[in-house]
Amino acid sequence: MAENLARLRRETTAELAAAVTKLGVPMTASTITKIETQKRRITVDELVALAAALGVSPVTLMLPPEGDQTETVRLAERLTVPGWREAWRWMHGLTPLVARKRVPVSGLSWLATNRPYVTEEELAKIMFAAPATIAVEVLEEEVDDGPGS
Repeated sequence: MAENLARLRRETTAELAAAVTKLGVPMTASTITKIETQKRRITVDELVALAAALGVSPVTLMLPPEGDQTETVRLAERLTVPGWREAWRWMHGLTPLVARKRVPVSGLSWLATNRPYVTEEELAKIMFAAPATIAVEVLEEEVDDGPGS
């Protein structure tokens, strides 16, 4: 996130902060500097407003701009995806992640839920072109999911 913000910002931190503030999310130049230097986390509202002010989607700020299939991409503190392309595909609602001890959903169900704007014809094209699931690594100890687990 921090590297992408710095890479995509084509104006001063003060100018970007003003643009974000105009979108209803108060922000200062200092806040942007702290985000870029990883001294501050951002909220979802800030992520959305920053993306809008920069003219990109929120996922463009969140994921590496390029990579290869041998790289592991960290999506959360204890969640990684084995491959750059898989991370982007999941974030764009193309393919589900399958975490340990979770039952994978069907590809069609996933697409219908995560891309509600897509027509049936488009769903068929996507289903044909996309892999059904992506395995992810959940970096945690065994979790007791309750009775029967």
